[in-house]
Amino acid sequence: MKFSKIATLAKRNKTAILMLDEDGQQWLSTGSAAYRLENMPILDEDTVLTVMGVSDDSREKWFTKCEDEPARIIKNDLPDEEEITADDAGISVIYAGSLLTPIYTLSGVIWLDTELLAPTVKKEEAYKRYFIRNTGKRRAVAVKDGMVLSAVIMEYIPESTSLFEAVDTLADRCRVEAKRTIAEECSYQDE
Repeated sequence: MKFSKIATLAKRNKTAILMLDEDGQQWLSTGSAAYRLENMPILDEDTVLTVMGVSDDSREKWFTKCEDEPARIIKNDLPDEEEITADDAGISVIYAGSLLTPIYTLSGVIWLDTELLAPTVKKEEAYKRYFIRNTGKRRAVAVKDGMVLSAVIMEYIPESTSLFEAVDTLADRCRVEAKRTIAEECSYQDE
């Protein structure tokens, strides 16, 4: 993963939480997602901001922290993971300033902020797999490149039901439009 893509997301939230996994691999959490740092020296609260190009004047606006204990969320394998059989719903919507993609799972739909997936996309990649992880009240999508965990992305939970109502309205209007189109085609064929 490119550090510059992770840094862009960290800058969006002004959050940089550094963690080490059980193997001593360093991770960077942006608050909404955690990414495995590849080919990077071990960073601390100060050096991570320096590497991201954050000015001295802006640093006081940031939340930075180093976690001493490995977080459960960044373990490579968890016994309660559910592998996702379908990657995504094939559509995305812009809602509240974020591009969201729904992913179908056996236990329902998970909405993801599509930008959070950007650091996991490689030109030449091995077999990528997605797993659902429970993180208490929320779920997360664990992204694995081959057998190695590369990112954990928290699900997007809207503050109200307006997203779901908007998607319902869109679906209803699409069905009406499809019926209208079929009716028009039939009337043209009758002429």
